[in-house]
Amino acid sequence: MPRELAELPIDHTSVPVVHTHVLIIGSGSASLSCAVHLKRMGVDDLLIVTDNRNGGTSRNTGSDKQTYYRLGDSSTTPDSPYDMVQSYTQGGSVHGDISFIEAQNSSRAFYNLISLGVPFPHNTYGGYTGYKTDHDPSNRGISLGPFTSNVMVKQLQAEVARLGIPLLDHRDVVKLLLADTDRVVGALVLDKLDTDSPSLGFSVVLADHVVLGTGGPAAFYAASVYPRVHVGSIGLAMEVGAEAVNLTESQFGLASTKFRWNLSGSYQQVLPRYVSTDAQGNDPVEFLVPYFSNWHELTRAVFLKGYQWPFDAAKVPDNGSSLIDLLVYHETRIRGRRVFLDYRSNMTGDPSWGPFGKDQVDSTALEYLEASGAWESSPIGRLHLLNPSAIGMYRSNGIDLAAELLEVDVCAQHNNGGLYADIWWESTNRRRLYPIGEVNGSHGVSRPGGSALNSGQVGAIRAATRIAGYGHADALDVGQVLTEVAPAVSGMLGLSRLWVANAEQARTTPRQSKGQLDAILHAMQQRMSKAGGPIRSAPVVGRSYAEAKEQAVSALTTDSAVPKVLLSKALRLRHMLIAQQWYLYAITRYLGNGGGSRGSYLVVDASGEPAHTALAEYRIKPEKADLRNVVQVIAAGEDGELLERLDECRPVPSEIFWFERVWSDYQSGAYLQPPKP
Repeated sequence: MPRELAELPIDHTSVPVVHTHVLIIGSGSASLSCAVHLKRMGVDDLLIVTDNRNGGTSRNTGSDKQTYYRLGDSSTTPDSPYDMVQSYTQGGSVHGDISFIEAQNSSRAFYNLISLGVPFPHNTYGGYTGYKTDHDPSNRGISLGPFTSNVMVKQLQAEVARLGIPLLDHRDVVKLLLADTDRVVGALVLDKLDTDSPSLGFSVVLADHVVLGTGGPAAFYAASVYPRVHVGSIGLAMEVGAEAVNLTESQFGLASTKFRWNLSGSYQQVLPRYVSTDAQGNDPVEFLVPYFSNWHELTRAVFLKGYQWPFDAAKVPDNGSSLIDLLVYHETRIRGRRVFLDYRSNMTGDPSWGPFGKDQVDSTALEYLEASGAWESSPIGRLHLLNPSAIGMYRSNGIDLAAELLEVDVCAQHNNGGLYADIWWESTNRRRLYPIGEVNGSHGVSRPGGSALNSGQVGAIRAATRIAGYGHADALDVGQVLTEVAPAVSGMLGLSRLWVANAEQARTTPRQSKGQLDAILHAMQQRMSKAGGPIRSAPVVGRSYAEAKEQAVSALTTDSAVPKVLLSKALRLRHMLIAQQWYLYAITRYLGNGGGSRGSYLVVDASGEPAHTALAEYRIKPEKADLRNVVQVIAAGEDGELLERLDECRPVPSEIFWFERVWSDYQSGAYLQPPKP
């Protein structure tokens, strides 16, 4: 259990201090899994800190068929980690050893979830039959339906409670604490329910090891499918100089905006009607029609959008499925119109095509719908036959697809990049910091659908194993560490007190302050969607990076006025401003290296080929293929300026494992040492 220490005197205030062996930040499925594994490995002194135990992406997000990707063991097609790792590495810009670990440990991670009661479906004989997902040749996907991660996190949370692992809720980590130049030794934590205390609710949690499992940069974008209760805090690690990797690589796709939800799978396969209107909802137009030549082209693209949900630059040309994302982006971001899916009536199409009918539908789509017993005369009828729960899910969130239009946009969904870590998920340059889950940048340019859930569970195992392997070696000298972190604590407490005093002196109301903070966030979100979204260009990114640097200096200063009730929001915004600079710098450098369209973004350049004959303004800059052989690493120099380096992708391990040697290394603990070159 965490141990309470003497309070730290800071500026005539006593700041409470506790010391724990392992501090886990965040309460998503990766963080909770790490806690469970640590406890099973005999590590009892742990503490979970979270801003909202019912928040986060794991608990509050999903899709038509949210997928968990794991090694296939119930198919007539043989599978092995050596086969699976090829699916990970073929996307490029990933390390082969880390991909191999995710493949090698997927069965262990998956069956741990089974043992905790996560009810993945199995057949009569007990086999967990899979299906094919994105970038997957071997039917490795499995699902509980739209809420797979939600069920995972609930079962893990129940196990955390059963094991008696302490969890502090309503706590925001506002700063990671650094000692000995490169070791993370804990965090400064704000109790959002105790800001009236003399310390404004601040306390210090010292820890021998810090696990960071706080997800992706959810609040970065104006168009986002991340749940509103999730923000992300990768900037905390960037502030203390933790290296980041592949920040250029995010995933975007079509999603509803009133209720945030991915519109993949059956939502597209039933062939809804795409409509755009003006800002007031007038002047409805089927805006896709002019870009297709016939019913077969249009219905094929819409249908495949279900299988190929993420925007993919390679699937834009030749009327591919991602042309739809580009056209939605053009309507919303460029033309300022609103886009809706209409499940009430069929597409109208061009008059020269004739009326919509069964005979006009692309054969791939028709065969699927008929084989599924889901052909009906309207999209809502087809959806009712194919996936009635998809209708019920929206109805439970106040949207009746049978009676109203569903507003959509191209939204940020996942960050394939993140913090840079080694094969044990320990930061490459900040000792005893373990980024796990989406905040870890282990994915490359593209990844198999559902692999993120597996990666989070495998990362939890690896971090727990490494922490348990350290034992109590190199434990903190608490007295020395408190002396080293005192200036950082004093600086944050002093800034917060100044903000509060300014608000009291100026009689700034919470409503006024919230408006000012929201304006800062809005400017950031618009900038990121414009420069770091699915459509990118060098001039726009360059200007945006300069604006982000200026905003980081001017947005929150010692002159800001922030009432106590909004301290959490302001301090969170502070590290988001830091992270924004890192992301835009990464994109600027990628484009400066000659990088072009790849993954889930299209780079526009005057020298490229048009995305479509009627979209001359979107000229696609081709990819520079050599950049898939490296990972882009961003770090802060001694003067605080950002630096880039390109690390060669490490290969998949080819060593021959001999049992007697493995057994000997395991008994001695030698397996925890870095592999020999």
